[in-house]
Amino acid sequence: MQASITTATLHGVDAVRVEVQADVSPGLPIFGIVGLADVAVQEARDRVRAALRAAGYEFPNARVIVNLAPAPLRKHGTGFDLPIALAVLCATGQLPHKVFESLSVVGELGLDARVREVPGMLAHAIGAVSRGENLLGPAASAEVVAVVPGLGFHALEHLSVLRGGLPAVFETAVEPDRHSPRPPVRLEDVAGHETAKRCLEVAAAGGHHILLTGPPGSGKTLLARALAGLLPPLTDRERLESALIYSVAGLDPMSAIEGIRPFRAPHHSCTVAGLVGGGTPPRPGELSLAHNGVLFLDEVPQFAPAALQALRQPIEEGVVTLVRASGAVRYPGKITLAAAMNPCPCGYDGDPQRSCTCTEGAVHRYQSRIGGPLFDRMDISIRVDRIDPALLLDDERPPGVSTDDVRERVAAARAYAMSRPPASLRSWLAPAARSTLEVAGRNARLSGRAITRLLRVARTIADLECTERVDEVHVIEAMAYRAWEVA
Repeated sequence: MQASITTATLHGVDAVRVEVQADVSPGLPIFGIVGLADVAVQEARDRVRAALRAAGYEFPNARVIVNLAPAPLRKHGTGFDLPIALAVLCATGQLPHKVFESLSVVGELGLDARVREVPGMLAHAIGAVSRGENLLGPAASAEVVAVVPGLGFHALEHLSVLRGGLPAVFETAVEPDRHSPRPPVRLEDVAGHETAKRCLEVAAAGGHHILLTGPPGSGKTLLARALAGLLPPLTDRERLESALIYSVAGLDPMSAIEGIRPFRAPHHSCTVAGLVGGGTPPRPGELSLAHNGVLFLDEVPQFAPAALQALRQPIEEGVVTLVRASGAVRYPGKITLAAAMNPCPCGYDGDPQRSCTCTEGAVHRYQSRIGGPLFDRMDISIRVDRIDPALLLDDERPPGVSTDDVRERVAAARAYAMSRPPASLRSWLAPAARSTLEVAGRNARLSGRAITRLLRVARTIADLECTERVDEVHVIEAMAYRAWEVA
């Protein structure tokens, strides 16, 4: 007696179709699973046996072999528990096989036969829709998978429920809330630093990478955390992308579903795999978890040089490609990179009020930990010095720019950029702006990448003013945000 159930295994952020084939035949009672299954899948034998008995079914006293096809594809995770159990039940005639045709099944089984959630339910839902199938899975995942258009989802709480047939298709008329919550740090709460606030506005409008350098306690971290509040809510496409990555990583995707842009701030002890992804099986790293949002690296020179250099290609291409012997895995990684650092090990190089105690060699070694290629990819790099204590303690100081006002300007600039006809960046340059950029590039010996990034920042500044042409004033402002390079 044989039966097969359709399921899937995660490969990156994609759910790859797998057929669970069960063969029950006379012979010495064994329960074997073949088809490149990892330890978690092999352990399904004990969970399935106990769950079937807890649900009132009989586990066959026979030779039971489960094959996961295609055999060369590695399978991992506990989501194979439910399809293996159903394949055995159908092969022994305890459930009708026809009921599960055109159905993708995924879920972990507890020893009490309850169906539990597994990481990547959104990926399984999207994969089922692409294959024209409905999805049978844990009832706890109903709210998450409900955001996938065109999905028919059968929510299963307990294995015994299937005695009465498939549960009804879960339907929801409630659209997930999409809002911009009050950010933990608002611009109006930050005293002074008006130039830095302007840089944050430009970075948010154009998705530009920004580096804040200054002495300890000058407000670099506070400003970087305020950047997240300047970004508009996620679009429908973006929230599904971000929620998918969180789901695959085993994290709660509801914040992304609600439209909140990701903000990730890993500790500087983060490894290469933790930052860009990796492991066995591969998992998305902090870079991918920040997709469509902000990745903040505080005390960036303290990160391992290998981890920082691993960022170079992904932040250019907006995707992470992990190549292993078993194949390549791709994770999205379109981010706005924000970084903060001290100018030297003691933190006071260039400070007008305190003397630096570091040697010239120590300063050079400290700054070189970032690496020139990564430094070159920072669109905006500014100095953030300490403010006057009188301004910090003044209760009647002017409020300055507000997060809400800047967020509105950022949204308007992004909308204007989307409405512009597609054209090369050079075509928007006014003659005077072109001449200024040429002179700056020649005198400072700027690389082609640096010139292009200057032009992109100038284009964003023009978008904030909703002007089609990039004028000389826009180029000059963009150059001021890379003064260390064009001076």
